[in-house]
Amino acid sequence: MNRRALLLGGMTAVLVTAPAQAQTSGSSSSPSPGASAGGQMSQADMQHMQQTMQLGMVALETSRIAMSKARNEDLKRFANFEVQEQTTLGEVLRSMMDPGATAATGQPGAAMQGSMQMDASARDMMQKLESHQAGAEFDRAYLQAQLQGHRDLLQVQERYLQSNAQNREHMNVAKMARGHIREHIAILEEMQKTIR
Repeated sequence: MNRRALLLGGMTAVLVTAPAQAQTSGSSSSPSPGASAGGQMSQADMQHMQQTMQLGMVALETSRIAMSKARNEDLKRFANFEVQEQTTLGEVLRSMMDPGATAATGQPGAAMQGSMQMDASARDMMQKLESHQAGAEFDRAYLQAQLQGHRDLLQVQERYLQSNAQNREHMNVAKMARGHIREHIAILEEMQKTIR
């Protein structure tokens, strides 16, 4: 998990500084909502961010549950990192969508949730996780949910990166997210071997 902590720290540092750099570099005029250092947001940019935020919200909420119910210590640490990471990523994406809305709300994950709604399958999965008692059964269910969610997130990043998007800032966030998502999948698959 030390490698994971190091990667998480690096991603958080880059994600936190990217919007600030985008807002301070460039002309003296303020960017309009929806504009970024890489240019105006396209429909593909917006769709990418909304899908990433929606899947991230599910990862965030399931990880919050796991922080109290998971019994495997590595899995509990992963859940804690995931909450921190998804909260930061949600804030970054939201600031990219609306540069004027970068103030922290004080409630973890509030910036991500905003107007996002979970679809029926995500709500169903959340209810199933909540109904599990703490222990090995919950750990397996959470691990499986995180693996599937990360695979879905990876597909969103891959589709966006293959779409010939022109917004450099969004492309860079998607590339960085893709690398970290792959790392998370590898960590989760390794944990799956020990959590039976």
